[in-house]
Amino acid sequence: MSKKYSDELLNQIQQKQKEVCINGVHVLMKPIPDCDEEGMMDPRLYHDNKKMATMMRFMPKSLMKMNTSPKSIERLRGMFNGVKSEPIASDQIEVLPQTIKGLDDNDIPIQIYLPIERRENMPVLYYIHGGGFFAGHMGVVDQLVKMIVEKFNIVAVSIDYRLAPENPYPKGHEDCYEGLKWVYQHIEDYGGDIHHIFVAGDSAGGNLTQYCTTRDKEDESHMVKGQLLLYPTVNMAGIDDEDSHWSLERYQIHPKHRKVIEASLSMMGGDNGMSSMLGDILGTEDITNHYLTPYLMDLRNLPPTFLTVGEHDFLYIECMAYAKKLVEAGVETKTVVYKGMGHAYGDNIGVYPQSEDCALEMGKFIIEHSK
Repeated sequence: MSKKYSDELLNQIQQKQKEVCINGVHVLMKPIPDCDEEGMMDPRLYHDNKKMATMMRFMPKSLMKMNTSPKSIERLRGMFNGVKSEPIASDQIEVLPQTIKGLDDNDIPIQIYLPIERRENMPVLYYIHGGGFFAGHMGVVDQLVKMIVEKFNIVAVSIDYRLAPENPYPKGHEDCYEGLKWVYQHIEDYGGDIHHIFVAGDSAGGNLTQYCTTRDKEDESHMVKGQLLLYPTVNMAGIDDEDSHWSLERYQIHPKHRKVIEASLSMMGGDNGMSSMLGDILGTEDITNHYLTPYLMDLRNLPPTFLTVGEHDFLYIECMAYAKKLVEAGVETKTVVYKGMGHAYGDNIGVYPQSEDCALEMGKFIIEHSK
């Protein structure tokens, strides 16, 4: 199936990108390829979100309420678990399903992705999907992982960890760390280089990625060469300081798109959005611990970090505050912001040119740090 955009739009993103400094952080700013007006939503994303906003107007208010009841979780899973990407990656990539054991003797499904041109000592991508800790699966990010494997000849492993609320914290986190240890112990059998393992994840998967990297540092295991955080959840406790304070006024929003952008931001972010439910979903009141809120921890001696977020993402403010903390802690950090984009663009390979560009930036980061 073909992409829903031309390669010219992808080229325009790369040609127009520029380095800027935001609050002391060097940021690679990625433009909307076919729109130069500030604060606009990408026209393709706006088209999709406007349709959703129109549908929501006619939905009963009872269906709009978000809580941790079984009915609400099931409804949200239906929204989060859909595969949105187009199958544009090569079908020659071999995908090997496998099951490994967790700490509770539980079965953990994984998938190993082998590139078309295989060789020894390939860099390794260990990918952890998002979904608010209660939803998502490997299929949602399948095309993202495949594209990186195809374009950069690396070997990858993806994981389906246990989900909350049925499996409360820290079960899902522990599964992901056990997956990392499995990768370190077995990936050489598939041509991977254990000295160049990169952990990546989106949204909640970004939090799980940071957990793996933090545990690796604490255990002095030296398994992780670098981490890639896609619009990660890093301030679950809602620490409110000068950099992390959440407000609609801190977003640049064009009047033409204000209604759609603010509706999305208000539903997901702020004091009453989905992000405020995560402690209840995970079944813990201890959300200030440094695993769930790494924003509070000592970030020194973390490996090189790639962080990306959309300009209109409800997590934009905490992600940029986290990038600043990483930089101040002396962590080598590459921060990429996509103008006109919101949350979860990694799930939209083949739909938005920014999604493909993000995959390419991730691959470049891995190769640059594998030399």
